[in-house]
Amino acid sequence: MAGNKFFFNFWAGFVAALLLSSFASAVEAAGKSTVLVAGATGGTGRLVVTELLAADYHVVAMARNGDKAKQLFSDYLDKGVTIAVADVTEPETLPAIFAQVDYVISTLGTAIGSEGDNNPETVDYQGTVELIEQAKYHSIKKFILITSGGTTWWLHPLNWFGDDVLKWKHKSELYLRDSGINHVIIRPAGGLKDEPANTKAIKFTQTDGIPSTISRADVATVAVKALIHDQATNKTFEIQDDDDGQTTASINWQQVFADMTVDSDNF
Repeated sequence: MAGNKFFFNFWAGFVAALLLSSFASAVEAAGKSTVLVAGATGGTGRLVVTELLAADYHVVAMARNGDKAKQLFSDYLDKGVTIAVADVTEPETLPAIFAQVDYVISTLGTAIGSEGDNNPETVDYQGTVELIEQAKYHSIKKFILITSGGTTWWLHPLNWFGDDVLKWKHKSELYLRDSGINHVIIRPAGGLKDEPANTKAIKFTQTDGIPSTISRADVATVAVKALIHDQATNKTFEIQDDDDGQTTASINWQQVFADMTVDSDNF
């Protein structure tokens, strides 16, 4: 079984390298940057993919299940999306898909109650570490990490019944900060909702305080804006619904990011 798994991973990486090489040639000719989206088939990841396309990026949609990814992104495979089959719990599958990438947005996360290798320690932390190491090796220009509000709390219910998920997410944040890579850490603070973007006013904080709710679509919008604007680089912040905030369409993104404090040990 181990031998079969090795050869499967080898050929999967080989095929991915060939596909991405061809994809990279087309991207270079078009003069567009390429963004790797880790966790692309998740609820937030798939919205990040479509936001990137709308912003005129090419996308490498990374997923463990290639068939699921092809089904989800079937309408975009000829419009700038390439599927890359890889698994952060199997690091040998990662190098090939980083070869032609400029940026990374990670939406990795495990569902409460997941079993086996799909748990917060192996995915949210160790898996993110593997992505960061590959990003360092391949000189990625910026790494956007989407984690969660509450990662710095001493006590949090999600840690009690979620295998310390927020503790592991916080460790991944600290690892990214220490990596030296240009980065942004985005913490959706509260329950993620499947509502359209630009529906509710949102606010930005750097206190990791009391959560609210936030739509996945708004999270995706903020992630792409943080990628685009240099003022967001090396900053960590929370986003959540708040009547005193602004809808995403009315936000002055340069000003919002410029007003934030660069990462510190306080958060």
